[in-house]
Amino acid sequence: MLLCLCSKNNEKDALEVFDRRTDMLLKREHLVAWRLNWNSKSENIKSLAKELNLGLDSFILLDDNPVECADVKINCPAVLTLQLPSSPESFARFLNHIWAFDHAGATQEDENRTRMYQQNAERRRFRDQTLSLKDFLQGLQLRVEIADATEQELSRVSQLTYRTNQFNFTTIRRSENEIRQFLQRAGARCLVVRVSDRFGDYGLVGVVMYASGVDRFKVDTFLLSCRVLGRGVEHAVLSSLGQRALNDGKKFVELNYAPTEKNLPALEFLKSIGGESGSSSTFPAKQLASLRYDPEGSTESRPTADAGSGTTLGFYVRNRSECLGRIAEDFSDIAQITEAIEEYRLKKEALPAEEISSGNKLESALLNIWRKVLAKPRIGLNDSFFDAGGTSLRAVQVIAAIKKELKEHLSIVSLFECPTVSLLAAKLQTKASAPQIEARTAHAAERGQRRRYNLGRRASAPAAA
Repeated sequence: MLLCLCSKNNEKDALEVFDRRTDMLLKREHLVAWRLNWNSKSENIKSLAKELNLGLDSFILLDDNPVECADVKINCPAVLTLQLPSSPESFARFLNHIWAFDHAGATQEDENRTRMYQQNAERRRFRDQTLSLKDFLQGLQLRVEIADATEQELSRVSQLTYRTNQFNFTTIRRSENEIRQFLQRAGARCLVVRVSDRFGDYGLVGVVMYASGVDRFKVDTFLLSCRVLGRGVEHAVLSSLGQRALNDGKKFVELNYAPTEKNLPALEFLKSIGGESGSSSTFPAKQLASLRYDPEGSTESRPTADAGSGTTLGFYVRNRSECLGRIAEDFSDIAQITEAIEEYRLKKEALPAEEISSGNKLESALLNIWRKVLAKPRIGLNDSFFDAGGTSLRAVQVIAAIKKELKEHLSIVSLFECPTVSLLAAKLQTKASAPQIEARTAHAAERGQRRRYNLGRRASAPAAA
């Protein structure tokens, strides 16, 4: 993840902390960018998003000031805003339970991300010093390498299919296994694009997946990271693909395009080389092989990050700050998490008053046990355990829970004989007379016998049945 500093402070005073406090683990070189001024933090975060070419939904703000957090929540609702606990002793526990910081794995590009963004800042400064786009590109000394993807690169390829939205012709998302399955098709290939220049290595920034047909290459996926757009990389990739098609005896290259809300830059490029806005465009392989980028005839355009007003964000995105903040604050151990899960499972509409005997603690306790085991919060006093989805295994769980919570020892037969809460509570009432219980359970016992008989038949049935 990238680390930015956004503080209401004098820049000189803030940076001196890094220079003077040699005991501090955080160093200035760890920061990819900063805003040290007296502007609102929401304005500064928007400014950082523009500089880094990232959407606001990529940002996480950690701040101990509730006023600053409120400002960002209102003016940058896409930002995940987390208010730190009031006690510094609680910071570590809080941060350890922020799900947004969890990552299943990291690619080489992820590990080098801060350095790459710092190098990109150097490129921007160099661009400001040049007089034209042509001079800028010549000074960059851009190098583009295109090769077949290796097994070790599939994780990065998969990551790019999920993360790349703007220059992505079809936005097909694929896991590593799905990419392997694609490559098992006859004539299927996956190419990866690596880019570097005088300032450093961009890493693996592009993917082309295609299948070889009778007379053409059919491109399934063509994507590039927005960091390398507007520099002729896209032209170099298609030129290489056209040459590969010719070497393979193919006359055409077919590019598929599926429009989305964000991949307009891909469509604009497609039209600039003579493609159509429909679902596919077919080019002669010779035409693509001779494709070259003309910086003098190009208006330098780059995809821009969508800062987003938050008006079209879904409910979860708008409220994820509260959700993830509460998880970190209140659900930091197994007991709290388990209790919250149980509460969520049982959080349904209340049962009609006549179905609950509020004055009978035993019936209430049994109802709670049944609801937890069956995960059915609307089960009533007279609902059959087995009709409500009870099985032999769940019956054992109920008996175990009764033993643990009520200190009552029952056999599983009791549940077959008394399959409702009201009947089982009557059986457990020490003051109830045997005739009363027998009268209330006669019908249930008969049903229990039939169920045991049927269960026995299923248990002894052949496996094929």
